[in-house]
Amino acid sequence: MSFLLLSQTSLDANHDSSLQMPNSTRCNRIGKKMGPSIGQATEDVNKAEKGQVLVAENNLCRQYEEKVRPCIDLIDSLRALGVEQDLALPAIAVIGDQSSGKSSLLEALSGVALPRGSGIVTRCPLVLKLKKLRPEEEWRGKVSYLDIEEDISDASKVEEEIRKAQNYIAGDGLGIQDELISLEVSCPEVPDLTLIDLPGITRVPVGNQPADIGRQIKRLIRKYIQKEETINLVVVPSNVDIATTEALSMANEVDPEGDRTIGILTKPDLVDKGTEDKVVDVVQNLVCHLKKGYMIVKCRGQQDIQENLCLTEALQREKAFFEDHPQFRVLLEARKATVPCLAERLSEELIAHICKSLPLLENKIKDLHQKTTDELQKFGMDIPEDDSEKMFFLIEKINAFNLDINAVVDGEESVGTEGSRLFAKLRRQFQLWSSMIEKHFSKGFDGLQKEIWKFENQHRGRELPGFVNYRTFEKIIKKELQALEEPAVDMLHQTTDMVRAAFTDVSEKNFTEFFNLYKTTKNKIEDIRSDQEEAAEKAIRTHFQMEQIVYCQD
Repeated sequence: MSFLLLSQTSLDANHDSSLQMPNSTRCNRIGKKMGPSIGQATEDVNKAEKGQVLVAENNLCRQYEEKVRPCIDLIDSLRALGVEQDLALPAIAVIGDQSSGKSSLLEALSGVALPRGSGIVTRCPLVLKLKKLRPEEEWRGKVSYLDIEEDISDASKVEEEIRKAQNYIAGDGLGIQDELISLEVSCPEVPDLTLIDLPGITRVPVGNQPADIGRQIKRLIRKYIQKEETINLVVVPSNVDIATTEALSMANEVDPEGDRTIGILTKPDLVDKGTEDKVVDVVQNLVCHLKKGYMIVKCRGQQDIQENLCLTEALQREKAFFEDHPQFRVLLEARKATVPCLAERLSEELIAHICKSLPLLENKIKDLHQKTTDELQKFGMDIPEDDSEKMFFLIEKINAFNLDINAVVDGEESVGTEGSRLFAKLRRQFQLWSSMIEKHFSKGFDGLQKEIWKFENQHRGRELPGFVNYRTFEKIIKKELQALEEPAVDMLHQTTDMVRAAFTDVSEKNFTEFFNLYKTTKNKIEDIRSDQEEAAEKAIRTHFQMEQIVYCQD
């Protein structure tokens, strides 16, 4: 990390003077005694040392630009492409109850004013992308949402643009939406960092807010913080019992071990006298333990904003507040206080988290790419633009359709491990029909003897004993056959529907992306089905009429 290397360089250069005095100091002392010639030598040495430090700093900055910044830019680019809809990306999500100081904290980190006030201020997730520029470069910003991009040349316009974006997405009321708003801020004073600001947790709807606004906000927050790739930044006022805060409770639900949760205490100037030690215990991780611990910051309050206190002056006052505070001074010495320390800590955490997640993310992208490629191959080649090639393309599509239809007709179509060919389905249907005929005659056999005696008593003529009147036999057979005619027609409709469904599936498989071809083949299949079904039904009824002639040559 660049800032770690710079810190180490500074430590190495500031050894105790009694152990190792810098060259410049020794030369200055000698110069006072030995005259201008040695003084000139001292100046040359000073210039050389400054040049070495400058070269070292430039090398570190170059190393940072080459290794650190690309990691953050890569994740931001993937997020801008919509990859987050399919894959979770490394991120820092900022959550907290309403009026917990989230907006003030983000203002202090970004150096720009964001929408703030009472009630729900953040109504859409805000992706805040901070990019550190070289000292000579000028401030620039950009707001992106849906298909809209707005360049911002003045930092004072940011709040207005964010409000406009929220109203465009979520309406003029107080409702919330899941659509992301991206704010990019680039200037020399900001850290390299990407944060996702989420709506503040509320419990009671106010005004024209939806009755379930609390549930909606928690659903949106949980959508982000439950991902293993997300670092949860929980913002809690210092004058509130941290164990009872809703935000920390939600973070504990999705991260019970506290492996990816950082607690941020705000508003230390509002802490009641005599309770400062309790706040120190919280920041020192002695109350509600989190593996990543806590930090404390003091941002601009409402009175500071009304007095037009600039953010630079606010940072100076923040540092002075912790330096002069008898209890909180120890937190500043431990680098657990002030916004600059927080910015450095968050940059470290985000870079480490990205480096840890990139190999897993790469494997997931490869798996999804392979899966998508396999799906695309099922659709075949793209449509050519040349007219002659279009004709060949159409012929190939129709030939493929005909081959699949013939395969179904011949009982050779390809089916999955769980599928069945059309012939197998029809065979099972005819087996059911055969069983139904057996059950019909078995059921009729019980009453057959009674029917015979009835006909014998009514139609007995000159027949010899032991011979049945042929009218009796004929009527019984006709009655049994007639009961099967309508079930046979129903059986026809069922099998016809099965054949139509199989042919329609072939049409859908070959012509899904070509609406007119799909519509035409589907209509043709329906016409053939109608004609063939009508002819088949006529043939079935003719067969039953023929079977009604019991005594014949056949």
